[in-house]
Amino acid sequence: MAEVERVLREGRAAWPDLVVDTPAMELLVQDRLEGEDAPQDLAADEIFLACACALGAPAALASFEGRYFTVIPAVLSRLSLGRNDITEIEQLLRIRLFVTDAGGMPRVVGYAGRGQLGGLVRVAALRAGLNLVRDRGRLDGDELEDVAIANDDPALASLKAQHRGAFKTAFEEAIVALPPRQRSLLGLAIVKGLGIDRIGAIYGVHRATAARWVVQAREELARGVRRILGRRLAVSETELGDLVPLVASQLELSLERILHSRNE
Repeated sequence: MAEVERVLREGRAAWPDLVVDTPAMELLVQDRLEGEDAPQDLAADEIFLACACALGAPAALASFEGRYFTVIPAVLSRLSLGRNDITEIEQLLRIRLFVTDAGGMPRVVGYAGRGQLGGLVRVAALRAGLNLVRDRGRLDGDELEDVAIANDDPALASLKAQHRGAFKTAFEEAIVALPPRQRSLLGLAIVKGLGIDRIGAIYGVHRATAARWVVQAREELARGVRRILGRRLAVSETELGDLVPLVASQLELSLERILHSRNE
């Protein structure tokens, strides 16, 4: 398969010091690429590193953490967590990313290839930190999102302060408007933190289909938020173009809060 060969070739060039079992790597890369709509666009260096991590190569795990985990203390800085708390969160992320689900593969492999692993680690670390703070009763509801926003993007913090009601309503209405299956998928992926292998088993579909469904649900939710925000802020969706990255940075945190409250 030409695409597997490309990922292996470019991956080895990007990570020349990683030594992995070639047949096992080929099978894992092929499984990752299966079902992708446009595999030629996937980032080979991410897939190669993620698959090497999945195979348990110590150098790969060290390389992954050296590239992506170094931002965690800064991401959590506004939560006033101690060094032991940050260490606990880092260990939690290792389990979530690198430990294989029953009958599946580590989540890091499914996430890799779209140039978003850095953002994934940031969001996962922030969510874990916010959950820790919430469990201790220090912050609640919108305050949690405000801390996250201020830490991550001053522009979004300012924008939300001006349009707090519109933002909250847009997310809530967009979630309600989703088809039941998409809302359920996001609840499983975000609130319960299930991997795509578990979600695929629940729905009786291949993991690639489950991954595609989750991506489509996220995209549909983002479109709904943009549409509702455009209407409430009296601007066109085209004019909302500059707002889209800001909305995306809040989407997962807001989604977790709203779906969690609906499931209580």
